[in-house]
Amino acid sequence: MSNPNKVLTSKGYSILKESLTKDQVKQIEEELTVKPRTLQKFAAAVPEFKIYAESSARYYLPRAWAADIYGSPEAVTVKPGVPLPPTVTFQGTPYPYQQEIIDKFVDQGANGLICVPCGRGKTFMALAIAVRLGKRALIVVDKEFLMNQWKGEIERYLVGARVGILQGSKAELDPALFDITICMIQTVCLHEFKIGTFDGYGFTIFDECHHLGAQYFSGVLRKIQTPHMLGLSATPDRDDGLTKVFEYFLGKPVYQEKTREPDPTVQVKALWYRNDDPAYADSPLDWRGQLVTARLMTQVVTCKARTEFVLGHLKELVTDPRRKVLVLSERRDHLAELDAGLPPATSRGYYVGGMKQADLDRNAETCQVLLATYAMASEAMNIKALNAMIMASPRKKVEQSTGRILRTTVDKRVIEPLIIDVIDQHETYVRQWQLRQRYYKKCAYSIEHVGKQVKEDRGKPAPVAENCLIVL
Repeated sequence: MSNPNKVLTSKGYSILKESLTKDQVKQIEEELTVKPRTLQKFAAAVPEFKIYAESSARYYLPRAWAADIYGSPEAVTVKPGVPLPPTVTFQGTPYPYQQEIIDKFVDQGANGLICVPCGRGKTFMALAIAVRLGKRALIVVDKEFLMNQWKGEIERYLVGARVGILQGSKAELDPALFDITICMIQTVCLHEFKIGTFDGYGFTIFDECHHLGAQYFSGVLRKIQTPHMLGLSATPDRDDGLTKVFEYFLGKPVYQEKTREPDPTVQVKALWYRNDDPAYADSPLDWRGQLVTARLMTQVVTCKARTEFVLGHLKELVTDPRRKVLVLSERRDHLAELDAGLPPATSRGYYVGGMKQADLDRNAETCQVLLATYAMASEAMNIKALNAMIMASPRKKVEQSTGRILRTTVDKRVIEPLIIDVIDQHETYVRQWQLRQRYYKKCAYSIEHVGKQVKEDRGKPAPVAENCLIVL
């Protein structure tokens, strides 16, 4: 066939325009022009964007979406990739559940998503799959500390693998020198690459693939097309409705666990905080009467009385030498306030963006208290010694953050994991708590409420309820 109609290319699933009906063209233009879901009042300000490309003769479409619509391609021009050297071997024994996931992914064509909670071994399984497929691999990450973590895990599990880096001006892509290249997604998005740059790779791992739904990062999906592609995420569902973007390119989840296995040994202490000071309690509104969430967050984290409230519970925690505590906040200044309030004898350190990997590793190893941003804790923080966390500022989703203190299996724990969840009195934060509580219940965590008021109470805060344990 000299000019096949449907071809899997390095630009995506290609199809001749002349073969399409008007309705099919309309379907492409409508379904593959996407827009983040947002509040109606902001909808006009949010731009839509295309996730397909076209030439004068062809459309280039997300390949999983196109295969579902038009069937398998008639030809494939994507290069198979250079084989891994036989000296590269996998040194690790998967747990039975991991082996099941690995087998399922490979048996179903080795394309799609693996979505499991933190601590279930996504990195481990991805590397096992890479060796099983036997092709040079790309790993795409969005943060430098993730690049360093992947490099460490490759050195641990893939004996003989030569690791390259694609970041900034560094482009270690030569198949004669590198077996696996770890790529910063910002570099891939920013630069234009010559045709054939990634032809030597047969497998791509997209870590934290939920980021690929964003307009800017989605561009990487049109630049990297290898025969096999794997997306990893503990939380693939995006609030803006753009999960479909990376699923159209990579495929649907081959395996997904939406919640952890029930673990009633995990304790949640729900601290209901109330303060009548207007500087904390009043809801900041814009000229339209809409809540300004960033200003409300500022009011909460700058409230001195609230910070002392959080510190009181943190100081109590660190009296137990078995505790290794993760303190999380949206704001670095808030972390600094908490740091300043800790006793001098308490060993503590920061775990925030921009730090050198050596400093992150040292703090993770030596400090009893780690002061971290949610941004760092939400992705691939791998510190097995952590067994307690304090949510020092409000947060809607905690699936990834709470997973950071659950990396040690139940049989090896020295103390039960503890989540201290501070619930602020503002309506928006109470609603966020209800979402978190729903997740805790699904995981069968034990919840203790401290300072909770009944709905009818409009007066002063109720007395603290001692030893009120609700098993859910």
